[in-house]
Amino acid sequence: MSNHTENLLFRNPYPPFDIRISTFGFAEVESWNHSNVNLGSWLLYWNRNPGATLTANGRKMEMNPPDLFLIPPYTTFSTESRKPFQHLYLHFESGAPFDRVRREILRFPASHAAKCLPRILRCRTEISRALAFRLLVYDYLLRIPENAFLPPGKTVLDSRIRRAVEIMNQEFASFSGNRAICRRIGISVNNFYRLFLRETGTTPKHYLLNQRMETARRLLIDSDRSIEEVAAMTGYADRYHFSKAFRQFYSCPPVLYRSRYQSS
Repeated sequence: MSNHTENLLFRNPYPPFDIRISTFGFAEVESWNHSNVNLGSWLLYWNRNPGATLTANGRKMEMNPPDLFLIPPYTTFSTESRKPFQHLYLHFESGAPFDRVRREILRFPASHAAKCLPRILRCRTEISRALAFRLLVYDYLLRIPENAFLPPGKTVLDSRIRRAVEIMNQEFASFSGNRAICRRIGISVNNFYRLFLRETGTTPKHYLLNQRMETARRLLIDSDRSIEEVAAMTGYADRYHFSKAFRQFYSCPPVLYRSRYQSS
């Protein structure tokens, strides 16, 4: 074996990285109508039958079976459904270099996902299922074109807003308001609101609601915590106020949502 070949084998252009999967599943979705969704994690969506759309930057995209969608963190989008559909979803986090991917919805052929899904559905343990999902994710991360990345050293969010969303992601259950967060990041309330809207495409209040509802959804599906416990963990004073907010957001009360999707 030549020295040149050995150099290629040992060359590593990026620091080691892994992905952290927060939630995944395959479910029959009856209603999927949300405005200005913006989350701090990657989203992978594939629908096995038509019936839903994604909208971002004024562009509406039909979620047809030949297409898989990869959505980078902090990308604002809306969803709409016309009829029930079978939905493969995966939320995950990844570090460099994938923290420099531009905030635009990426569309890829879904053929690999269609091949992976039967294997995923055959998995009988959480470990085997998690590994199968990683094989799916790595394949699509590899397909992200070079021009989708910002240059090294650039960030997808203004540094002050990035710090603000990190605080909101960590402290959404006890969030003390915009004034408190502005003092921590060194910005006036008016500038914070204007800059947050410009950077994320949504308001701080709506972004916080997104984080609370996504966490509540995961807790309902992935844990046996009571509705009261989920309410407290997501910053609501009681079950009544939590259930009202959840129903408005997901068009489904939390008890029914859990019974519909927990076994998926």
